[in-house]
Amino acid sequence: MLIDFSKAFDTVDYAILVRKLFSLKVPVFIIQWIMSFLTNRTQATRLGFHLSSHLPINQLIVQGSGIGLTLFIMFAHDLRPLDILNYLIKYADDTTLLCPQISQATAELKMAHVISWANENKMAVNLLMTVELVFHRPNVSRDLSPLAMSNVSRVDSAKLLGVHLRHDLNFSQHVEYVVVGGRNEEL
Repeated sequence: MLIDFSKAFDTVDYAILVRKLFSLKVPVFIIQWIMSFLTNRTQATRLGFHLSSHLPINQLIVQGSGIGLTLFIMFAHDLRPLDILNYLIKYADDTTLLCPQISQATAELKMAHVISWANENKMAVNLLMTVELVFHRPNVSRDLSPLAMSNVSRVDSAKLLGVHLRHDLNFSQHVEYVVVGGRNEEL
C-alpha cells in the first residue's frame, strides 16, 4: 500500500510533536529551540503587486528548512506495522506498507490501523491518493490475489520515490520513463 497523508508537513500538531520529542528523550533546550523556530510565524500571499494580510501559522513544519524533514520523521516514528511480518517504509512523508501474503491481518485491518494512527495524531490519510499494488509472478492467476479493499483503489502500477513499479515487477515502464527523461508521465 502506498499511503498518502493529506498535507502531511502542513498538519503537524505542535503539542503532539513536543510530546513525541520528549518521548524520544530530546533534551529540553533543543525542544525549546525547535518550538521557538516553529512558533510565532506568519504567512502572506503575494499576487503581482498585491499582498494579503499576514496570518499566523500554527501547524506547519517548514519543508525547505534544514530541520523540517527530521522533525517530520520524528513525528511519525511511532507509526508501526500492525503485523510483525509487515514492513512499514517511511521516507519523509511517503509511507509504504509491505504485507506478505502469509500475513495474519487483512489489508483492511492494516489500513484501519494506519488511519487510526493518523486520527490520533490529527492527520488524515488521503484515501483518493492511497493505492494498493499487489505484486505477483507474471504467470500466476489473479484469482489468487487477496480481496480488494473497499476504501482504497487497487492499481497495476504506481510511482514510488521516482520509480515506476508494476504488479508483475516488470520495469519496462520505468526504463522507458528514464530513457525519455521523464517528459511523458503517461508511459
